[in-house]
Amino acid sequence: MREIARRLILALYNIDEAYYLNEGKRKLSDAELCVMYALDDGKPHSQREIAQEWLVPKTSVNTIVKRWEKDGLLTLTPIMGKRREMHIMLTDAGREYAKGFMGFIYRAEDKALKRTLEKYSDEFIEVIEFFGTSLKEAFDEESENEKI
Repeated sequence: MREIARRLILALYNIDEAYYLNEGKRKLSDAELCVMYALDDGKPHSQREIAQEWLVPKTSVNTIVKRWEKDGLLTLTPIMGKRREMHIMLTDAGREYAKGFMGFIYRAEDKALKRTLEKYSDEFIEVIEFFGTSLKEAFDEESENEKI
């Protein structure tokens, strides 16, 4: 089991490295890429949601949102029933900006997925998702056991 876990973790780090190396080439930070990826789905998101989902510090998300709002790349609209939370969405200019960065990434992802799906079924994504959920649960269980 140890060797399988090691291979999986190294494979995931290899994926992270591919993104990291290309962020630098595109003059985009890791946090900016995560925010752009989150917003490029066309749905409204809150800063809290982006920070939690993409594991980006709230302060980083806030800094990016303020800068991009000033640059006209996104809009903020109040969320009903929430005092301070706002929905964030890309403007037309923001979608054009995203297209420049995300188009390159999406094309690379599509090429890699096509190669992958020619060899493996799409169940491999379900397996990775299941592993991620199981790993979080196992860490929680181990944390509880250590308290004893």
